[in-house]
Amino acid sequence: MSEKRLYAIVLRLAAMRRGALPRDHGDQARAALLSLIREGDSPLAKFLHDENIAKPYTISLVKGGKRGKDGASHFGDGDTADWRFTLLLEPAFEALWRKYLLNNRLPHVRIGWMHFAVVDAFVSGFGHADSGNISVDELIDRWTVPPDELSRRIVLDFQSPTAFNLGQDRETKTYRIRSHPDARTLFSSLRKRWVKLGGADAGDEFDEWVSQSVEQDAFHVRTQKVRVERRPITGFMGQVAYTVHGRDLSWLPYLHLLAALSFWTGAGYQTTRGMGQVRNIMT
Repeated sequence: MSEKRLYAIVLRLAAMRRGALPRDHGDQARAALLSLIREGDSPLAKFLHDENIAKPYTISLVKGGKRGKDGASHFGDGDTADWRFTLLLEPAFEALWRKYLLNNRLPHVRIGWMHFAVVDAFVSGFGHADSGNISVDELIDRWTVPPDELSRRIVLDFQSPTAFNLGQDRETKTYRIRSHPDARTLFSSLRKRWVKLGGADAGDEFDEWVSQSVEQDAFHVRTQKVRVERRPITGFMGQVAYTVHGRDLSWLPYLHLLAALSFWTGAGYQTTRGMGQVRNIMT
């Protein structure tokens, strides 16, 4: 492995004038992040925008303002909000770090029609619970423990609509979207993200173990329809418990590692536009 690091950054924003953000502003938030990176490293921003690759970042929607009947978040002059994004590519963080965070030269950002001043930035994990950074090796070490020392129960909080793209149907050519917190679908998706980061691939054997041993119990879960690139997508939100049954605990540390990974990578479809944001409630 390597010293590749994962970063979760939270920016504290203050509205520079009155205005509103639509409920589905994932495309605008994505454009705002690329604009910030462009200020620090223009070629990198162009690469992230243009290349047909799995994007090495995720974006949360802005949290703040007052929710109106139209579903939009309304801000008065000076109202504050938090905006979180994660970076899985070292140069992307370095571009932001050198330009803004290292010297406290905090910029203003435009998200949609709203202009915000950036009044603070959190990267350490101490100032804001949703921030932090960790190396891939540290993540491995944290979960390299005997299975009998680990809880059989993992609770995840899906904080934004989450769905999984199962690919294109051969007959109808339409895309199959799964809007259900199915254990195998979730952890297989996270396994593939882990492999792209350079982690060990447990393969189909792990997926089969999840199918046989892990049950999901969805509680406080609801569905919500969002629009991404002008297309309606239904996702689920809320807390889901995953419990391991049976005597075979061989893959339990790997399961915990993937659950922890979801804090940094999100889960499922369109995490670069605000979907699939996940937090660990209990492991």
